[in-house]
Amino acid sequence: MTLHIEEVLRATGGKLLQGEENAFFQGISTDSRTVGEGKLFIALQGPHFDGHHFALEALEKKAGGVLIDEDKAGDIRWNGYRPKAVITVKDTLRALGDLARDRRRRYRTPVVALTGSNGKTTTKEMISACLETTFPVLKTRGNLNNLIGLPLTLLNLTEKERVVILEMGMNVPGEIRRLTEIAEPDVGLITNIQKVHLEGMGSLERVKDEKGELFRRMRRDGTILVNQNDPYVIDLASEFSGQKITFGVEKSADVMAKEIRLRGAEGTSFNLILEGEKMEVNLPLLGRHFVPNALSAIAVATLFGIEVKKVKEALERFQPFPMRMEVIHLEGGKTLINDTYNANPRSMELALETLAEMKGKGRAIAVLGDMLELGDFTEEAHQQVGEKVRELSIDLLLAMGEKAPLVAESAIRHGFEPKRARVVESHSEAISILKETIQEGDWILIKGSRRMAMEKIVEGLIERRA
Repeated sequence: MTLHIEEVLRATGGKLLQGEENAFFQGISTDSRTVGEGKLFIALQGPHFDGHHFALEALEKKAGGVLIDEDKAGDIRWNGYRPKAVITVKDTLRALGDLARDRRRRYRTPVVALTGSNGKTTTKEMISACLETTFPVLKTRGNLNNLIGLPLTLLNLTEKERVVILEMGMNVPGEIRRLTEIAEPDVGLITNIQKVHLEGMGSLERVKDEKGELFRRMRRDGTILVNQNDPYVIDLASEFSGQKITFGVEKSADVMAKEIRLRGAEGTSFNLILEGEKMEVNLPLLGRHFVPNALSAIAVATLFGIEVKKVKEALERFQPFPMRMEVIHLEGGKTLINDTYNANPRSMELALETLAEMKGKGRAIAVLGDMLELGDFTEEAHQQVGEKVRELSIDLLLAMGEKAPLVAESAIRHGFEPKRARVVESHSEAISILKETIQEGDWILIKGSRRMAMEKIVEGLIERRA
C-alpha cells in the first residue's frame, strides 16, 4: 500500500509540521516494534499505552513519518529527523479510522459488516468461505474487530478484492456507531443479541441499542440480514427501510433450516429450504447453534449470486476453529469438547445442551470456569448455569473460579447430587480429578471466559489423545 502525504492530510484534516509535501508512505503501522521502512507510524494511545513514547524510536527504524496528537507536538524533539514527515491531528485513533474510510471510498468495493453477541468470528469465516468460491475476498483477520483492527483491515484493500467482510466487536458505548461510519457497509448482519459486556453496557437493552447502530447507521440502499429466531434483532430490523433478507431455524424465512440433527463428532446436519427447494447440508461443526451462522452465510452468498451448490460444498468443507466447540478424541473412547475461547450465559447454555445431547450411553462431564464482564448480572448468571446443569442431568460438574461456589451451590439447590458437584481451585486440580475419573464413552466439556485460560486443562488431557 502506498499513501501520498496529501491523501493523509485530506482524509484526517491533519497539519504537516515538517517534511516534504510530495512524500509517499509505504503503508501504515501502529506498532513501533515492527514498523517498516517508509511507513507512517500512527501514535495511538489507550488506558495502558501511549504510542507517542515510541515515535522517535519509529523514526530511528526508518519510518517515513509519524502521525501524532496535536497536543503532543511540543513534547517531542524532532531535530535529528528533519527530512521525515511529522503530521498532527486532533485524535490519532479517529485519524486512523478516517484514513480507512477514505480508502474504502476510493475502491467502492462492497462491504459486508457483522456484529452480534455470539458467533461473529465463525459467521465471518463461513461467509468468507462461501464468497471465496467465486470472488477474491478481504476479511478481518482473527478477531481484530475493534477501532484499531477494523481500520487496519480496510487499509489493506486493493483493486484486486471484490468483497470485504468486516467483523465488528464492541466493548464500550459508541464503538459500533464509529465502526459503521468507517466501514460504510452495503450489507449488515447482527447475529444475535445476548447478555454480554454488561459490565460496560449495564443492561441487555443497552447492548441491543449499541448493536443496533449497525442497522441504524447503514445506507438506506443497503441490505440487512435478519435472524428470525432473535426478537431483539427483529425489532431492530423493523426500523430499517432498505432491503431485508430473513433467515431462521424452524421459522418462516427466505433462508430456512429444518430438521437439525447432531451426528456425533462428525458434526451437525440440517435441511436447507431455499426458494422452495430442499437440500441437506452437513456441517463439520458440533452444535445446533452453528446452523444460524451457516444460514446467514448462505443468505450473503445468494445475495452475491453464488450458486447454492458451491455454497453447500464450501460449508461442508469448513473447518472448526480451535477452542470453539472443537472435538478432540482422547484414548479409550473418551471425547473432549474444547470450547475455551470465551463464555457468556447464552453460549454456556448452548454448550451444555450440546454436551447433554451428545453423551449417549456415556457420561456428560462439565468443567466450567467463570463468565466475566457481566456486571450486576454476574451472580444471577452463574446461578442460572448451576440450574442448567441440574436441568440437563449432567453427570459431573467441576467449577473453577471466584464464582464457582455459586454454580455448584445452585446446581445442588435445584436437586443435583452434592457428591457430583465439585469446586476446584486450579487447572492442575481439575486435570488430576479428570484423569482419575473419566472413562470410556464419556463426553467432557471444558468452557470459560478467555481470562480463565481453561485451555490449560485441555492441554493437560490431550497427552492421552488416541
